[in-house]
Amino acid sequence: MTIAGIQIEVERKKIKHTHLAVYPPDARVHVSAPDDLSDRDLRSFLAAKIGWIRDQRKAVLSQPRQARREYVSGESIYCLGRRYKLLVVVEDRYATEKVMWGGNKLSLYVRDGASRGHKERIVESWQKAMLGESLADKMKTWCGKLKLALPETEIRKMKTRWASCLKKRGKIVFNAALGRVPARCIEYVVVHELTHFEVANHSRAFVGLMDRRLPRWRILRKELNDFIAMPMGEV
Repeated sequence: MTIAGIQIEVERKKIKHTHLAVYPPDARVHVSAPDDLSDRDLRSFLAAKIGWIRDQRKAVLSQPRQARREYVSGESIYCLGRRYKLLVVVEDRYATEKVMWGGNKLSLYVRDGASRGHKERIVESWQKAMLGESLADKMKTWCGKLKLALPETEIRKMKTRWASCLKKRGKIVFNAALGRVPARCIEYVVVHELTHFEVANHSRAFVGLMDRRLPRWRILRKELNDFIAMPMGEV
């Protein structure tokens, strides 16, 4: 639906009230409307809110893009949807490099002279390990529920997909960036990819299975795609 030259995504739901939102990073406008609200009334509602919509879009689009992390104390690091404040601890060249976490603090122990790239690799390795544990648990649980053989899994960096189902090889490849997002979003990806072992495309049959297996999957998909930690190389 287009109002005053602004494209607005419309989602119909079994709800009582209309919800309007503007999402970063591209100022996408989304409205959730009751099933019984007419298009005419919805247009009237949105027209009355056009000033607010423009203000919100301007605020979102004016936000500066953050530079890449330098892996210095005070920066934010995400893991499984949780935000940690980074503390870099520099030790001598014989020290064991590691990551330790507790509360909202993430301590990165590195040897003196460690480069930004080296620190990044240590943190990413930790995120990957945490993701691996989460995936192993969820894969075992859902394969049991769906009575599927446990497929092989791999975690690697991917540019355009959250995961890829390789049915003929009995394997699922997961995007390492999932190590940043909430566990409930990871569960959505797991169920999505396991369902592809039964239905290869995104047909009505696929959607029907997803609706039965994970009724909130659309909400989780949106949360995953909107998650602030997800743009590659940014907060």
